[in-house]
Amino acid sequence: MTRSQQFDTAEAGGWSLANRLFGVGFRRETYANLAYLLARFPLGIAYFTVLITGLSLGVGLVPMVVGIPILAGVLALGGCIGVVEAELLTRLRGRDVSVTLADPHELSITEYLKTVATTPRNYLLVAFGFASFVVGIPLFVAITVVFSIGFTLAATPFLYWIPGVEYEFTGLRGTIEIGMLSVDTGSVVGASINTLPEALAASAVGVVVCLAGLHAVNLSAWLLAELTERLLMFLSE
Repeated sequence: MTRSQQFDTAEAGGWSLANRLFGVGFRRETYANLAYLLARFPLGIAYFTVLITGLSLGVGLVPMVVGIPILAGVLALGGCIGVVEAELLTRLRGRDVSVTLADPHELSITEYLKTVATTPRNYLLVAFGFASFVVGIPLFVAITVVFSIGFTLAATPFLYWIPGVEYEFTGLRGTIEIGMLSVDTGSVVGASINTLPEALAASAVGVVVCLAGLHAVNLSAWLLAELTERLLMFLSE
């Protein structure tokens, strides 16, 4: 390889690295991943609400026999969770995943209930529904906090000069007593943005936070999708 070819290869590699680092905000895949993660929050709440209600009613009504079909219905809902997750993987992650459920129209009520109750996949998918609730809330909070901070800092040059808008950052509150001396911790470790250079520096930090957040979104979505796909594929075997 000639020196010119080596230079061209290094330059192409540099552009490729820069594109991976800074082009994350211009890719459709990134926002599909963001939607996939944000969907964990409403779906997790829906899964938890329906499942916990069904389980509570079913267990409570078992002595009256009515609880048995209710519990079977909860297991059937577990299969529906698999269908929803497979559809999300297909639409937002481009994965080819499908889940087939027992058709109640082709089976008698007894056979359908027996099929639902003896399918291990349904039990695991019910557990997956509860796990979605546990995972969905921290994901939503983390995404909201990170991007709120990032966008707020990135917009500093456009907002800091507006009357009534204050950018103040204080690490600690209160005072520290050192012998006869009282130190206001806020004045020591605090900072405020009052000039354009400070605003531009804060904006740069905000951009870095947003970029880091988008990369974290892609990584988290890939990991969650990979685990979900493996679970659905394993259950389909």
